[in-house]
Amino acid sequence: MLKNKVIFLLYLELLKKRDEDKQIAKGTSKTNYNDPRITVAWCKKNEVKIEKTFPKTLLSKFLWAMYSDADFEF
Repeated sequence: MLKNKVIFLLYLELLKKRDEDKQIAKGTSKTNYNDPRITVAWCKKNEVKIEKTFPKTLLSKFLWAMYSDADFEF
């Protein structure tokens, strides 16, 4: 009985850790793999506020990309 409880608690910890890792991966891919000029161009084309796609910290980091045209192509 005690062994099953320990296994269950370890399983819950594993699930919690896995969910935390998913959140880290989303932010990492947005900052490291996506060209911000593409996102900015898409926002301008579709009249979406850029603040909806980037948090404030990334807006200041990607200030140079904000000058991209709506017809920017990579």
